Order: sequence, then structure tokens, then C-alpha cells
Amino acid sequence: MTEFTNQISNRIAETRQNLRQAQQDDEHYLVEVRLGELESLARLAADHGLEVDGVAESLAEYGLTTPATGLPTAPLRLHLDAWQPLHTDRAAG
Repeated sequence: MTEFTNQISNRIAETRQNLRQAQQDDEHYLVEVRLGELESLARLAADHGLEVDGVAESLAEYGLTTPATGLPTAPLRLHLDAWQPLHTDRAAG
């Protein structure tokens, strides 16, 4: 097992444990945070061709699927016509 694989596996195991603890403690916000972490780690593992036991099952408990390889988390769009600078030079006016 490579160091990268070992680190990802350890982080996923830790996140799954933290998710279980948040659920037991009825910490809804923390459950969402841990699910986000788990999804991110699952995506990272998938992007590197790694399969980590238990990830799909943990996500499925919350109606989530294991991220597919190479899919972006959100579309990146830039609308220049809607862009406005934060600061304007009013002295140049």
C-alpha cells in the first residue's frame, strides 16, 4: 500500500467514525460537515483509482452515491456582463 493510499484510507476511516459520532450525538450540522468531508475524500480516492471499503455504504445511508471519477463538483461559469468590481475609483470620475 502506498503512502497516499494509506493516508486516504486513514482519513476516510476517521471521517466515518466522526460521522457516526455526530449522528449519535444528534448533531445535524456536524453530520452534514462530515458527509461533505466523506464525499470529498471519496472523490479524491475515485480520481486516483482507489476503492475504499465502506465509503459507498456510509454515503448510501444518507441517500448519497459514491462520486464518479473526474466529475466536477459544480459547473464553473463566469458571467462577465454581471461582474462588477468591489471598489470603484470615484476620484477619476
